[in-house]
Amino acid sequence: MDERDQFRRAAIGQGVPEDEVARFAELIRFRIHACQREEGVHAGRRGGRPRLPVGMPWPTCPEGSPLPFLLRLDCAALPRVPDLALPADGTLLFFLDQEGAQDVCGIENEKAYARVVYVPVGAGTVDGEDVLPAGTDLGRLLAPEHEMYAGLQAELPDWLDDSEDWLCDTQIQLLRDMPHRKEMSALLEQLWPERKSWLSKDVFVGGYTISAQDPPETFMMDRERIQQARSLPRAEQMVAQYEEQRRVMREWVPLAQFGVPDEAYVNARFLIRHDDLAAGRFDRALSFCEFTE
Repeated sequence: MDERDQFRRAAIGQGVPEDEVARFAELIRFRIHACQREEGVHAGRRGGRPRLPVGMPWPTCPEGSPLPFLLRLDCAALPRVPDLALPADGTLLFFLDQEGAQDVCGIENEKAYARVVYVPVGAGTVDGEDVLPAGTDLGRLLAPEHEMYAGLQAELPDWLDDSEDWLCDTQIQLLRDMPHRKEMSALLEQLWPERKSWLSKDVFVGGYTISAQDPPETFMMDRERIQQARSLPRAEQMVAQYEEQRRVMREWVPLAQFGVPDEAYVNARFLIRHDDLAAGRFDRALSFCEFTE
């Protein structure tokens, strides 16, 4: 029995109708929250030096400059998350040149300034410094170092708290079909109490994307479908856009989201398709660096 099944049983046990529980449970996303506070299991480290597989050069941007290293996640230590096929072991290394990522225009262009490297368990590794060109300023490539401790959180979409004036007909009907949603939200918090977060220091794996402005899914929608929907009445346009965004969200998942060190208003966000995650194709992860001010 996974966490979603645990929630279903608990909600039905409190007398909520099964069909209503099923609708609500579809909206739940579980995520890993890793923070500097020693709560939960040790799950990795922000900053410090990466250890790269033997024979792999330090990742670089198109101009040839090494990418700054920001995060290491230890997969074997991470809590298991429903519907998130993270590797059972090994480590994930995250590199990002946030200035380069923000200067380029377009999803594929930004990808060149971000990299996710998977290091299998037992693989031979070397200190990343050993593969840098002579004379490289190592300090420029390394973020402040601190250990990360992880626990599990349950999330709901932000729009559940919005006024109906901002929602499409599909969302409005869904809300009306869940009269016990406040009770179910309280149950969710009881089962998985929220860990107080600080995005600039913490790391989130899975769940919903964190966005101060437009979410990444907005840029990943099928433009042809959205263009076709513009000929429809406004209410139908809103439904079409909601359904297209849901399609993207079913296909993609946040692999890691966190604040960029020493950048008060910049968030790093790496997304990956579920099937690429399951197959270990981390080279296909996309970066959506966000400037929040």
